[in-house]
Formats: sequence, structure tokens, C-alpha cells
Amino acid sequence: MPTRSGLLTLLIAAPAVVGALALGVIEAVQMRGSPSGAPAMRTLADAIAEGEVEQAYMFIRTGQDPNTPFTFRHPELTAGREVTVSPMLLAVAAHRDGVVGMLLSTGARLDLPQNRSAMCLAKQLGDSHMVELLAHLGGASADASCPSPKPDAAAPLLGFVD
Repeated sequence: MPTRSGLLTLLIAAPAVVGALALGVIEAVQMRGSPSGAPAMRTLADAIAEGEVEQAYMFIRTGQDPNTPFTFRHPELTAGREVTVSPMLLAVAAHRDGVVGMLLSTGARLDLPQNRSAMCLAKQLGDSHMVELLAHLGGASADASCPSPKPDAAAPLLGFVD
């Protein structure tokens, strides 16, 4: 049986040991990749573009706002141009319905200016499943009057970003 001071030391040290173990597990997952075996993504944009829902969720869970636009460049989605795009528009353009669902369930709002074009983009891409998903999960804010697509847009996202 431990002494009173030994018990006190154990009670003080236990949270630090548990925290160190948890940090070690998180670092190991980040170094090895996701549980699915995919490499760890460096940014939320990478995770979305690759359809890594769990890793995209980790970025959101650790504080990244699902409504905050970021800079992104992709050979097909942006024709190699760097654009500023919201996580929602990127997920729609990349046909990542799992990511769209995750974003909507973690606070992405289709009524915000940076996300209002999500339904229009899905329609322009002819992605009827994405249109249904946005209508179902996005509610009334998913409905938007769509402007005419930009005729010179060489890539899906270029017609919906500045």
C-alpha cells in the first residue's frame, strides 16, 4: 500500500502520463497517416480534395472553421490557378459528398456568401446526387438563384470564385 505522499505523487503524475500517452498516439497517427492507411494530409484543402473525410474532420475538430476560405491550386479543379475558395465549394467541385455532409454537420452554412454558390456549382457539374444532398442537409438555404456560368471558366471552381 502506497504512503500518503506516494499516493499524492501518483495522483499528480497520472494526468501528465495520460496526456503524454494521448499526445504520442496523435503524433503516431499524424506520422503514419489516417486509420484508412492514407498519408496524413498537410492541410484541410488537401484532405477535402482527396476525399479524406476523417482527416478533414480532424482539421475542423482542432479549430479550423468550416466556413473560412483558403487558397487552393489544383490542375483540374482550378486549371492550375491559385484561388480562394471555401471548404464547401471545394468539396462540391471535387464531388466529395462525404466531406460535404461532414462540413454541414460541423457548422458549414450555405447561407454565407462564400458558400451560397454550392448548389449552383453542383447543378452546373450535373451532380444530381450532390444537388439532392445539399437540398436535404442544407435546408432552405441551399436554394439559390444561379447566375449564368462564366463561359471562359477552364475549370469547375473558376466559374464560382473571384
